[in-house]
Amino acid sequence: MTAALFTLAGALVGMLGTLATELVRGRRDDRKLWREELRSTCATLASEVSRLRDISHELSRTPDDSQLQRDARQAHSQARALQERLRLISKSVETQEAGRQLIHHVYHQWRATQGGAADFWEARRGLDEWLTKFYVAARAELGLDSSSVYEDPSERLPVPGVIGEKAAADVLPIEPAPGKAP
Repeated sequence: MTAALFTLAGALVGMLGTLATELVRGRRDDRKLWREELRSTCATLASEVSRLRDISHELSRTPDDSQLQRDARQAHSQARALQERLRLISKSVETQEAGRQLIHHVYHQWRATQGGAADFWEARRGLDEWLTKFYVAARAELGLDSSSVYEDPSERLPVPGVIGEKAAADVLPIEPAPGKAP
């Protein structure tokens, strides 16, 4: 009788151990899937925002280009959908806010090319600022909070192989010269 009780207790302990192991493994797998989904959403959102920023620069030169206008609408729609997805999966209010601010600034940069009230270059500066904040917040949420985010220096990067004043003349301006359109 005692042997049967020890056998039964051993089986019960083994079963509980297996159950606990599976629960831990399931949580670890869920966290891994969540982290990959967040990483993918953040990367795709940053990519679409960058795409709309680049299209906006093209539209600033040719605001009536119907293909660029369609591309801008599509990029904005895609970025907006990704920002909503981010709101659903991100646990960090900072990441969600930064994603929303990205949409806000890139939208107003784009709309400025179509006669909107916002200043093109102010929207661009806000976009650059919030893009860095977005990376910092997303990296912290992903567990990379002790690492830094690279930012371009305030002075321009040199043109490879060009030395002196010619190097500065060949670089696209960060902002237009006074009195010039973007």
